[in-house]
Amino acid sequence: MGKVYFIFGVHNHQPTGNFEHVFKQAYDSCYFPFISTLCEFPRIKFSIHNSGCLYDWIGLNHPEYMERLKKMNKAGRIEVISGGYYEPILPLILDSDKQNQIKLMNEFIKSKIGSRPGGLWLTERVWEQYLARTINSCGLNYTFLDDTHFRWAGLTNKEFFGYYTTEDNAMGINVFPISKALRYKIPFSKPEEAIKILEGFAQSDDILITLFDDGEKFGLWPHTYEWVYEKEWLRRFLSLLDKSPLIETILPRDAVKKFKTEGIVYFPAASYEEMGEWVLEPEDYFNYAIVKDLLQGNVKFSQCLNFLRGGTFRNFYRKYPRLNYMHKRMLNLSEKINRDCDYRKDKKIFHQLWKAQTNCGYWHGVFGGFYLGHIRASIYENIIRAENLYDAQKSTKEIIFSEEDIDFDGNKEAILKNKEVICCFSRKGASLLELSWRGEAINLVNTVTRRPESYHKKIREKMKSNARSASSIHEVVTQKDGDLDKFLIYDKYARLMLVDHFLDKNLTLDSFNKQNGVFTLSNEVYDFSAKKKTNEVILGYRHDREQVSFSKEVYFSKYAGFDVRYKFDKKNYLNIYDFGIEFNISLPSLDDLYLRGENMEVSLVNQNQFSKLSSFSMVDNYRKVCLDFSFSRADIFTMPLYSVSSSESGFEKVYQQLVFVFILKDERNDFDISLRLKKIK
Repeated sequence: MGKVYFIFGVHNHQPTGNFEHVFKQAYDSCYFPFISTLCEFPRIKFSIHNSGCLYDWIGLNHPEYMERLKKMNKAGRIEVISGGYYEPILPLILDSDKQNQIKLMNEFIKSKIGSRPGGLWLTERVWEQYLARTINSCGLNYTFLDDTHFRWAGLTNKEFFGYYTTEDNAMGINVFPISKALRYKIPFSKPEEAIKILEGFAQSDDILITLFDDGEKFGLWPHTYEWVYEKEWLRRFLSLLDKSPLIETILPRDAVKKFKTEGIVYFPAASYEEMGEWVLEPEDYFNYAIVKDLLQGNVKFSQCLNFLRGGTFRNFYRKYPRLNYMHKRMLNLSEKINRDCDYRKDKKIFHQLWKAQTNCGYWHGVFGGFYLGHIRASIYENIIRAENLYDAQKSTKEIIFSEEDIDFDGNKEAILKNKEVICCFSRKGASLLELSWRGEAINLVNTVTRRPESYHKKIREKMKSNARSASSIHEVVTQKDGDLDKFLIYDKYARLMLVDHFLDKNLTLDSFNKQNGVFTLSNEVYDFSAKKKTNEVILGYRHDREQVSFSKEVYFSKYAGFDVRYKFDKKNYLNIYDFGIEFNISLPSLDDLYLRGENMEVSLVNQNQFSKLSSFSMVDNYRKVCLDFSFSRADIFTMPLYSVSSSESGFEKVYQQLVFVFILKDERNDFDISLRLKKIK
């Protein structure tokens, strides 16, 4: 009987911008106890990939962890795997950024751990075939993909052993298939069962099997710390592994020497199976799930599951337009930096840009991802800081105006920049896609548009239950809030700034929140012109229809803000409807946000309604900033906006932004509004 050679690998990551307490909890409950337990079993070899974001935090807070890795590496017990330093999804960034981030990690591992890496961890296993060339050109020889990738490539093995070879432009690498069977069993089954599965792979000749998966499942995922450490799952598993006469752990670098390739294979653009499901629209997902269940439930057709797959990763940017804008905004800046800057002289600019490429905010699945405001805020913070450094080098102009189709919607956006702010206006509704405050490094339009998600159906179905299960992170349906169904409200338009609407007369706060009696103009493409003066740029937008026509002019100069003037020419609709102008403002600490006006200061935690105001300040006592609004007389609605999303610990409502609606209650010829951003003491 041959031996089962077992590659046992973990990938650890916390994103740039995550909370300090999350880093600490992850280290204390997962990363430290995992490696400490492994140290008790010196004959067991394992592979590890830590993201650069995590290495940076560990280096500052736990240098002893790095020393332990270094010693284990010197003893030949571990293999440290490379990757993009700040954990980007490689197909989402420029080729130059791909290579430079990988080379940065290679150099880090060589200098801090003591060996040159041989393989790459592919973030979220998002594969496109040209990556074979990218990985090879960075001096690496292998990577790891799910066995699902192999099935979608047309291979129909019951289980995938060994490793395979692929290439692009005659530049080849080896690819280890990650066993889905092991990925779902470890550490969720009993240790004895996991060992039995591994030993059951044994054949007459030696074989190779690979498990390389998220390290967070060993202590950080819900309910796993008790199971893995307090009930000693990991120690029992490693003890059984150590004693097994049939299983021997092996490092990937040794596996490619011991075993020959299983042959050449080419993969479709894909990630792991669940990712292809998450990217689908809800109705498409439900239809997909019906077919999947039918195939799984019929022995005759179960093999056909190999040919069933969901969507492709890049379609997250079709599904979420706000996510698409953020991604294309990063790419737009990356093109400029890579074109005009030199890494040897401009390292700070590049590192700021690369931090903005950390993957977690660029997609959404069972974890919060894009729906986590602080993760998006970190991406924008790094984009803004990189752009500040770039503009300081490359431009001396007081005001910069350009037109580019940043988000690839077929219309050029108007980009306005001065020393204080960066604005991006859409032709659709003349809405403001971005208002980035340079000094604070925040995008005040870091907003979310509420939309259906396939898991919302589970929330409705399980309102009276509180199911808990650690069988897989993909099956957690715990509700962290008891009234989530009240927040399952979907928007008919993108939640931006300066969004124009017709509103029912007598519109209530609740009706507005539920999108009843709101007739938006935000999807209408306005006519556009621009006037450039010495110290000012005027953007001229116009909307002409049979029942209403108006102009909307944006005045932009050296100040931290802008002025807008509406002029109504044809006003038939204004006899039937009120005109509304909506601002969605993203500031994270809701409890610290107040509306301050003449003789009043009101918390913005709850919905509010004000009549006949002409000015107010939105005050953030946490960040010590305020937004000063002055305008022609109007009524004001304010409300916090929540999304309902899935996270690793269950379903939850997440505060996203504050909504302000300026309502013109009587017929006007014009309406003016000014916004200024200020620091406060």
